[in-house]
Amino acid sequence: MKNYFIANGEVLNTNMSAEEIELRVQESLDEYTSGMAQFRIKEISEKEVRMFFVRDFNYDPDKPIIYDSDMALITGVGIGAFQLQAVGGYPMIHPLKFAGKNFYSDITSFIRFYKFQLFEEAGQTVEHIGLRCYSDRILMQIIF
Repeated sequence: MKNYFIANGEVLNTNMSAEEIELRVQESLDEYTSGMAQFRIKEISEKEVRMFFVRDFNYDPDKPIIYDSDMALITGVGIGAFQLQAVGGYPMIHPLKFAGKNFYSDITSFIRFYKFQLFEEAGQTVEHIGLRCYSDRILMQIIF
């Protein structure tokens, strides 16, 4: 049975090879980030996907938060969707807080958004999503 997941806006499935997934996601990442981020599959099976994004960002790994740029990187949704609008409009995630020049939210809120996006785009439900953000990478685990 194939299960679906999303990485940088690409709807992917567990029947694809790790190389095929990495190539597809890396192409969209290169276009979006001008080569400043990399994507790798650590492990893929019918029941689980472990993936990571390599990029630079100043994070405190002890805080369970995720910044707007990383939310956009994972989902492929424009960064403006994760920022407050000056006039009208609402961000796609709540609660949203401001730190310097970036917005952030807690990881639980982002996981809830990711699950909704996955269900809307592919009809896929998941059992568990784990997410950790470090200054050099984002680790993500999806269990179906």
